[in-house]
Amino acid sequence: MAQADAQRQESNWETLERQDWHLWIMAVPLLFVLGISLLSFMFPSVFWLGREVAGTAPQRAFFGFCVLLALTLVYMLQRQATIRRLKRSLYLAEVAATEAEQEVHLISLTSLPEVGQFRDSLAMEYKRASHAGEHLAVIRYDVPGASTERLGQAAHLLRQALRPREALFRISAQRFGLIFPAMRSADASAFAAQLTDRVRHALPGEEIASTVIVYPDQAGTLTELEGRAHALVS
Repeated sequence: MAQADAQRQESNWETLERQDWHLWIMAVPLLFVLGISLLSFMFPSVFWLGREVAGTAPQRAFFGFCVLLALTLVYMLQRQATIRRLKRSLYLAEVAATEAEQEVHLISLTSLPEVGQFRDSLAMEYKRASHAGEHLAVIRYDVPGASTERLGQAAHLLRQALRPREALFRISAQRFGLIFPAMRSADASAFAAQLTDRVRHALPGEEIASTVIVYPDQAGTLTELEGRAHALVS
């Protein structure tokens, strides 16, 4: 749907530019013709080569230019009306796209699992990691003072960065928790920094902080991991 709207909007822009060029192409020859005709009536001896012409000839030429001017003005008014209609259509399309994007961000925020599911998933992933001898990384993102719209943008960006088995949670009003199975400390720290830069770039002016906990490097048991995790959500 979004791709179709973008293609339709691009097509409207191309049509608008084409109509604008049509007006310029019509305006330039019209100004030239009207300028020449004005000079011909102001200096008839030059343009009529000094010959005596019938009195009706200049009149016919004058009325012919008037008809040409009227037809050209009607055409230009029609083109201008088309351009105004296209501009209005593009404006409405931009407004609709902005509203749709805001709605997507809001859904990304409100549909996130919360702190209870975060704790359950953490315990399950810990058991899996301990049995398989793998690492387990938990990353917290704080966006203090952010509006709901900006929190939705952050949630959308974080969700886009996830891979299979990785999960995103909203563990408090302005805090996100992410669980990354089989991710070592160095990788988790680098990934957290990368995500932080991405969110900061998308949300300029917002204060964003991240905290990384990795099993078994910072927490060797489930109790320690849960204690550190509970400190994250407190």
